[in-house]
Amino acid sequence: MPLVKRNLMALGLGSLLIGVAALFASQYESRNKTNDTKIRVGVSLTPLASPFLIAEHLGLFDDYDLDVTLYPCASGIACTQLMLNRDVEYATASESVVMFQSFERKDLALLVSFVESDNDLKLLTLNPSEVGDVGALQGKKVGVVKGSASEFYFDSVLIANNLKTLNVEKVYLQPHELVPALLSYRVEAISAWEPMGYKADILSAAEVSNLGTPGIYQQSFNLLSTTPYLEFAGNEPTQLLGALDEAVEWINANPDKALGIITKRLNIPANQVKWSWEDYVFRLSLGNSLLSNLQLQARWAVESGLVGSEQPDFRDLFFTQPYQQIIALRE
Repeated sequence: MPLVKRNLMALGLGSLLIGVAALFASQYESRNKTNDTKIRVGVSLTPLASPFLIAEHLGLFDDYDLDVTLYPCASGIACTQLMLNRDVEYATASESVVMFQSFERKDLALLVSFVESDNDLKLLTLNPSEVGDVGALQGKKVGVVKGSASEFYFDSVLIANNLKTLNVEKVYLQPHELVPALLSYRVEAISAWEPMGYKADILSAAEVSNLGTPGIYQQSFNLLSTTPYLEFAGNEPTQLLGALDEAVEWINANPDKALGIITKRLNIPANQVKWSWEDYVFRLSLGNSLLSNLQLQARWAVESGLVGSEQPDFRDLFFTQPYQQIIALRE
């Protein structure tokens, strides 16, 4: 073969190899530019969801190569429903929501609890109603949200005061109806979570009293997903918990700054956030305390006829690997 022809063939082959290499390099660069995992999280717009809001504000999700969109929900129930409808991959909800859903579904996964409060639920009354203590509710009407933390807390207060058989009429209402029912004296008391206590206090011309007992109910807010999704999510849940862990650490180190950010993000008065801020314990946890709380509420739900008699094994609900990896990284 002539030398010129061989040189031309070599030149052509070299050009081809360079082109292929350039193509692979371009594809690699493109993959690197779009390697952020896109996930959607249903978040109840309340100070309880502060770790998510702070992580978003500080860009912590980006630091973990996560492209996170927070979908606002009116409640933990609504967030969970978004997840079950596959509109989001993750949801935030109280342990009460988790407990009730566990009686109906076997595919829920609880990844972590990120905040707790033993004073978020209150049993409120107006002084003109002349209900000075829990026993004075005999023959009275109490507004509660059926099959929720509201009803569980009220029943717990009765038991704590040795008044389980007290003759009291439960008036089942929607959450947004509780405060108006109290202020219009349709009921003598309401069992309500925040910010309803704050709203009742600022809207009422009469003094509002809390008949409840702080500490008898430990509310938690938790991150949920589904096992079918997590089976193929790889390292994503661990990255998500890593961002939350940093957000929690930042909140605890900068409580006043965090409060200011949350006030602006939720567009609510600073006093409303301050009302409950000191009651919140921000930390990542997944252990026996939460398990015992779920089991206790499940027994109550069964005894109250709100669910079937077969109680789930809540240990199967805990998806522990991401949390364990976060703990290992701390050490």
